[in-house]
Amino acid sequence: MQFRLIPALLVFLGSYFPLALILALQDVSPQTWAAGLCSNLQACIAPRFDHPWLAVFGVIITGLCLLLTFKVVSTLRYKYPIKILESKPIPSELISYSFPYIVSFMGVDYASLGKIAGLVAFLAWLFLITYKAGQIVMNPILLVFGWNLYEARIVINNHERTSKFLSKKILPPGKYLCQEVQGSYITNGEPCND
Repeated sequence: MQFRLIPALLVFLGSYFPLALILALQDVSPQTWAAGLCSNLQACIAPRFDHPWLAVFGVIITGLCLLLTFKVVSTLRYKYPIKILESKPIPSELISYSFPYIVSFMGVDYASLGKIAGLVAFLAWLFLITYKAGQIVMNPILLVFGWNLYEARIVINNHERTSKFLSKKILPPGKYLCQEVQGSYITNGEPCND
């Protein structure tokens, strides 16, 4: 299964929901921070942003894309039988994912349209690299929600090979149903009896 460009872009954007939250928090007005924490729920007021349209838009769009990512993963049909001979967890490739977070603490804010344009250009290139490499579904934010990345030696169609797996559960040797997405496999981790 090959992700089309627009769904792949939406899944990619969903992985940057935390970045949108960081940028929104950095955009909260000094007066809001000076007011302190709200101790009486009825007297609380919503935080004021210096650039509310950009801050709220970023959080809403990436939040919706994150929900879409969960929908995509939960509605996958696991239809390809594979036999796992052995598997081992592998650390996620977090360096490409963490660069934009590092950038967000290096002076990117909504007050400078040039810096925002630079961040958008950087994310666009990162998306193209991730998309062409077939790594869109290897979304590090899924780790927070219990998904893990594995390297497994498998038998599929009577051919043995090594591949990456995204799984909700540990993958001991056995038979599983999976879905292939851009050269990697996704399984819910439930062994199948057939």
